Amino acid sequence: MKKILLILCLITNPVYASGQIDFGGKLDDGDLSITTSVDYTWPAGKFERDIEFDYRYKDEDDIRSTSKGLIEFKQRYEFHNKHYTFGLARYDYNEFRPINSRLQSSIGWGYKILRTERFKMSNEFAIGALHTDIGNEVLFRNSLWFFYEVAPKLNFSNKFLYEAADEPLIRNETSFDYLLTDKIKIGLKNIYTEDPRNDNILYFNVGYIF
Repeated sequence: MKKILLILCLITNPVYASGQIDFGGKLDDGDLSITTSVDYTWPAGKFERDIEFDYRYKDEDDIRSTSKGLIEFKQRYEFHNKHYTFGLARYDYNEFRPINSRLQSSIGWGYKILRTERFKMSNEFAIGALHTDIGNEVLFRNSLWFFYEVAPKLNFSNKFLYEAADEPLIRNETSFDYLLTDKIKIGLKNIYTEDPRNDNILYFNVGYIF
């Protein structure tokens, strides 16, 4: 199912759609770390839709220590220049978590805290249901996103996510990106997670904007 949604995301390119593909990795004393992600946004009438895909892999001393990924679909409706509502469906997988797979559906409210030519900041709060192999539970989530154009071709961004459930999840993604062209970028990306084990990996990143 994840592969089908990803293929549809890549081959469908409506007018005014935008997105980016990132690939990063690091080889350190024989330890291999790889990350890949896809972000895609397109309008649909009064709504705007997003798809996010992310996968991370890490090999330490020829033993796999990290294998986790997610795919998320979000549909937003902006009813004010600073406020919007959204519905979200998300599947995440972690091979080294007691509950490998989780599926969640939620609804929420977003607020555009700051919008200038160089700064952007938004916060989202949602409540929903979390479905796992051992049962269902109520989920609360909060996400804070910040973007800063440091220089004409240099950008900084940070995305923080906290999910409150029986097994809380924390994910923070920080990146510096330099635009080589209008389509190609390079940079550094750091992803920290508590899911439930702490995981902190710094990557060199190459991206394509479409």
